[in-house]
Amino acid sequence: MSLKLVLFYIIGFIILYLEPIPIVGMTFGALWKVVLIFILFIPIIYATFKEKYMEMFAFITILFAFKTLISYSSLDYIMNTLIIFTKTLMLPMLYLFFILKLKKNTLLFLAKHFSILIILSFIPYMLGILEPLGTGYDLGAYGLDGQFGLVGPFIKPHSASISLAFALIIITRAITNNNTKLENIFLIFLIILAFIEMALTYVRTGLTIYIIAILYLFMRHFNFRKLIMLIVTFSILFLGGLYLYKTNDVVKMRLNDNNKYVKNGDLGSGRLQFWKAAVENWLDDDTSVIFIGLGEEYAKDKMFEDVGLRIFAHNNFFQILQQEGLIGMALFLASLFLIYGFIKRNKGSIYYPTAQALFLAMLAMMMFQGGFYFNIIFFLSIYLALLKLEYLEKINPKKVKS
Repeated sequence: MSLKLVLFYIIGFIILYLEPIPIVGMTFGALWKVVLIFILFIPIIYATFKEKYMEMFAFITILFAFKTLISYSSLDYIMNTLIIFTKTLMLPMLYLFFILKLKKNTLLFLAKHFSILIILSFIPYMLGILEPLGTGYDLGAYGLDGQFGLVGPFIKPHSASISLAFALIIITRAITNNNTKLENIFLIFLIILAFIEMALTYVRTGLTIYIIAILYLFMRHFNFRKLIMLIVTFSILFLGGLYLYKTNDVVKMRLNDNNKYVKNGDLGSGRLQFWKAAVENWLDDDTSVIFIGLGEEYAKDKMFEDVGLRIFAHNNFFQILQQEGLIGMALFLASLFLIYGFIKRNKGSIYYPTAQALFLAMLAMMMFQGGFYFNIIFFLSIYLALLKLEYLEKINPKKVKS
């Protein structure tokens, strides 16, 4: 292992560990990302238009980011509004930065080794060497008061589970015939380890995301080899899940959607109720709110009035409708359709399957959970940039370096 790789893992783990620490009203993780985006915004936009690299999906997403500055609660919660604006800018800014500044090999290095870092970073927390700075899934609803699920270096259990799912997608794709047997064995070990870690977060969203992405990858150009890989992969998941189901009461209750707060038949820990409340809150307000939205804070206030919890809608589409109104929803949907179209236009690329799998995984996250997760944006931006760089390399080989 090279010194460069060792430093990458050490520095990466330190950053992951420090991210939950609160600084000036926000976490360190949010702070460094906000600062980075504001530093990069003008020079990146200038360089992009100069080189004529701007894709329509990036342009519309930037417009959507500026729309988030205008909502019913934006002036009352200025800091929160700026954070949402910055988060929304991250996908186009990272994508454009990667195209302008990084080589394809560097992007592939980042995707693979950041995935490995995410998975390995949970080990010190599983072994009790480090105490988490974030808060894991509260197991009080399952009769285990004062106990929490695995959160690792992340702030919340959903970010832990979803980050593991996206890391798993990258690692699964990294298993190839070009690797040595030892490398593939190590990658399979990481998949098993990540599955255990994901189960111990007690959040089902990550597993749902991973299964959807893997089914897509395996069903493409289906053949006997992929059938064997599919059987092996799902056998590991099934046997591991069955063992946890039989030996861990919390896993059993989570899979059965059963706890002391959720009624029988209340699908997805009350998600249907949250979705319904979000739409009703949006429709039952002034005409101006229907078009520009309540904003995040007032949207959560309304949810508290309806469901007794100050939460997001647990679905990005209903959340955006409530938070950003019809104007924001139109821009949001347009950005998704344009990303999909951009990926499909590059169907012949070697990076296409992974890019499409990551995009489908992001849609699954939006449908069943919602919210912003930096690692999703990071991985998807890398593969969107790889598609673009491969295209630029074809039309002008001298301009793009591998």
